[in-house]
Amino acid sequence: MVPASAEPRPTRAQAQKKLTQLNEEMDKKVEQYNQLNEKLKIAKKKLDAATKSSRQEEATFEEQRSKVAQMAADAYKNGESTDVTGFVGSNDPQAVLDQAAVFTHLSQERSSQLTQFLATAQRLRREQAVAKAAYDEVKTKSDELKKQKKELDAKVKKQEALVRRLGGGTSSGGGTGGTGGTYNGPASGPARAALSFAYAQLGKPYQYGATGPGSYDCSGLTMKAWAAAGVNVTRTTNSQYAATKRVAKSDLQPGDLVFFNGLGHMGMFVGGGKMIHAPSTGKNVQIVSITSGYYLNGYYGAGRP
Repeated sequence: MVPASAEPRPTRAQAQKKLTQLNEEMDKKVEQYNQLNEKLKIAKKKLDAATKSSRQEEATFEEQRSKVAQMAADAYKNGESTDVTGFVGSNDPQAVLDQAAVFTHLSQERSSQLTQFLATAQRLRREQAVAKAAYDEVKTKSDELKKQKKELDAKVKKQEALVRRLGGGTSSGGGTGGTGGTYNGPASGPARAALSFAYAQLGKPYQYGATGPGSYDCSGLTMKAWAAAGVNVTRTTNSQYAATKRVAKSDLQPGDLVFFNGLGHMGMFVGGGKMIHAPSTGKNVQIVSITSGYYLNGYYGAGRP
């Protein structure tokens, strides 16, 4: 029998490479999660609107139906109707309403109006059911992706611990930390306001799906920074890329948005070949170089709000 041998211990470089791959995978999962989250918000608004409309129409319908029932009962009491005898013995106007004979007694206008309200209420209930099904579908996908992210997050933390044991750091770009900061660069106008907001978040922890104020993910930070300048750049990395004007790397200006790894990650250019960004699980908002190492190799493009 050949004795079992332990799996060879990875080198620090191998462990760091795997950690980088896991972080890139997490970036993509976070982007998918954020996109689904935006769809979930839209689906929830549609469901709420459909539910509200259905309830309002049903309330109006019930009010009209009650009036018609009372008309039927009054007609019977006044001896104006001979074709509903036997239907109102219980003094229940609702029971009267439910009988076809009542509709022959009432005016054509009132009967038509009631029929219209019934059709509207039924239509709104169908719309509510469709909206609920759409919401449930997105919610199921979002919950599954959240579970996947949690499992991947555990792998990232385990790999970070391995890298540390092998004597390496876990930062992808050699960033500088600190808590809070002040932008003193040359940008002006909205770009300066956006950068001032971003610098004030230095040192705050990364958290996927977060848009502040205590933590951020990469697109959450850039969205809030530009929102502080009065500019809407939407929520996700993909949508921010689509909503901004393309800028050549050689023409980057402070405040421009920079994208990496096939739109899996992003930050905000601060000048001097650096960006401010919310990196990944276990790290804080920091400033890193994009002209060397990891972010140089993963550079995708840039956009100007």
